[in-house]
Amino acid sequence: MIDLRARPSRGASFGLFFFFACCCVGASAQDTSGPSPARIASLPDDTSKVFALSDLCFDYRRKDVDSALWFGHSALELARQLKFPKGEAQALNDLAIIHIDRSAFAEADSALHQALKIRQRLGDQAGMGAIHNKLGNLYQAQLRLEEALAENRDALRIFQQIGPPAKEALILGNIAILHFNLRQYEQALTMHEAAANVRAQIGDSTGLAESKGNMANVLAALGDTMRALRSFDEAASYFKRHELWREYAVQAQNEAGIRLARGEAQKALALYTEALGIREQAEDRKAIASSLAGVADANLFLGRTKEARRTAARALNIARSVGATSEVMQAYKLLARIHAALDHADSTLIYHERYATLRDSVFSADMGKRLADLQVRSGLERKEHELQLQRADLSVKNLEIAELGRKAERRNLLLALAVVGLGAMVLTALLVLQHQRRKARAAKDAAVIAERESGLKAIVENTDKERQRIAADLHDGVGQLLTGLHYRIEAAAQDDPRWNGMRSLAEDASREVRGIAHRMMPRALGEAGLVPAVADMLDRALNGTGMQQTFDHFGLEQRLPGNIETGVYRIAQELVNNIIKHAKATNVHVQLLRNKGMLVLIVEDDGVGFDRKAEQGGLGMQNLNDRARILHGQVQIERGSARGTVATLRVPLNTNERP
Repeated sequence: MIDLRARPSRGASFGLFFFFACCCVGASAQDTSGPSPARIASLPDDTSKVFALSDLCFDYRRKDVDSALWFGHSALELARQLKFPKGEAQALNDLAIIHIDRSAFAEADSALHQALKIRQRLGDQAGMGAIHNKLGNLYQAQLRLEEALAENRDALRIFQQIGPPAKEALILGNIAILHFNLRQYEQALTMHEAAANVRAQIGDSTGLAESKGNMANVLAALGDTMRALRSFDEAASYFKRHELWREYAVQAQNEAGIRLARGEAQKALALYTEALGIREQAEDRKAIASSLAGVADANLFLGRTKEARRTAARALNIARSVGATSEVMQAYKLLARIHAALDHADSTLIYHERYATLRDSVFSADMGKRLADLQVRSGLERKEHELQLQRADLSVKNLEIAELGRKAERRNLLLALAVVGLGAMVLTALLVLQHQRRKARAAKDAAVIAERESGLKAIVENTDKERQRIAADLHDGVGQLLTGLHYRIEAAAQDDPRWNGMRSLAEDASREVRGIAHRMMPRALGEAGLVPAVADMLDRALNGTGMQQTFDHFGLEQRLPGNIETGVYRIAQELVNNIIKHAKATNVHVQLLRNKGMLVLIVEDDGVGFDRKAEQGGLGMQNLNDRARILHGQVQIERGSARGTVATLRVPLNTNERP
């Protein structure tokens, strides 16, 4: 939608916010070539400084949200110190824009209503119209579309009375977009055409191009994609010809969405990439995140899932850094689709849950406030009280009726019990006898299994302890001796160069002993935990092999019980060693996830694949299965979706409590 930043006392100035149902957010280019923040900070504390700080707040909203908020609060505080109501209203107006971008709806609502009261007290019609428009933006972001439509109609009445026609056209465009979001496409097209007619009459070529771009979105929703693409082309050609690059990027992004929906993925990718380049040059990080998501979506359509995953992850990181909630949700949803295409069920579930949780959290607080307001306005509390009294009276009568029914049921039940009682006793005795026999047999079987599992667990634990002891002896005993020998040979080599060869042998021996000690029991596992130990193992194992590796982990900020960390580390080590020996892979991707009481390890490669029959009885597979069984877990090894192997370990955490 369109954002009007009216300042009647200084001449009107306004920026444009477009909210499209199927595209990213775009905005009219802002002039950021004015005085620097340092220069403005050095100005005397007067009314002009209030407006200068407000301008910085508005200009920095897409570059650095924290700085924008600081400038806005500084302007608000200074305006209140100077008792300057116009400046106070403007600062509240600009802060509301930041809050809307951040989905901080309660803060935005409070700021806008404070600003509206000030504009009403001053009799500032243009400012009131701008606030009504801004409230429309806020309600639209909360999906309160009917309320947003009412606010924009109030704004339209004001600007139709006081002018100029350009503002009337802007509000008509707002109303058209609201009809679009309400899926009232014919009304939306009519309002966009009305806005275009006003702009054509006043010679506003730029505004006319914006209207054509908006009409293209409506035409696409109506299924007339050919007319939509022509409208996009007209708007984009104008913006490109006049070097209005930010507006051109909006049209390119929107057209890319239609191209992708038509299956024209290559054209869509080119348009998304072009929009991304423009937005990166403008440093509009919120819009950059949206374009990156589009690029990832096009790559996913083309089957380039790994490229799509990298691009979507970058979009998520940028959206998080600027607090762009809608773009974060878009990235989570896209990553869920990408991991579904990669057959990563656990990652798909995690990203989908993060998307759903964020979506619910954005609207839950506001929905509570809206419900409370609605109850106050409609008198629901009074009606609810009356209804409760009626229910209480009805409840007493129902209890009396129910009591009579229960007495009759009890009489019938006693008769039935008298008839079947003897037969039930005989049947119960037979069932108890059979149950006791089955219970005894099950207890015997369980004891045998428990004894076997206990023996296996003891063997593995004793093996790990022996590994740890030998590793310590190698590192602290033989390793120290070799280090001392190295230094003595090095001292001797200073006098006699013939010792240089023996120094090299001592260095190699010391390095080899340290490597053996580390492989047997890495110190990182005991000192830092599972995630650093796995990362270190991957670096050491794959360094120099020519294989590329990536390592993702989620939900492992806290340490796990020691037996789980050791067991999972050994399984990961065995899987990676198998890849190095047999897979002939070029890429290795490892994921370590904690989700709803379950620890999941996924090791994926793009090598020659896995021969299940050949490997099923091997010692390596037996070791993997034994370790997994001790942890009450399970290892599953399958072929990848295209090539290579995917190994998945799932370990329940609630059954492994030993620290």
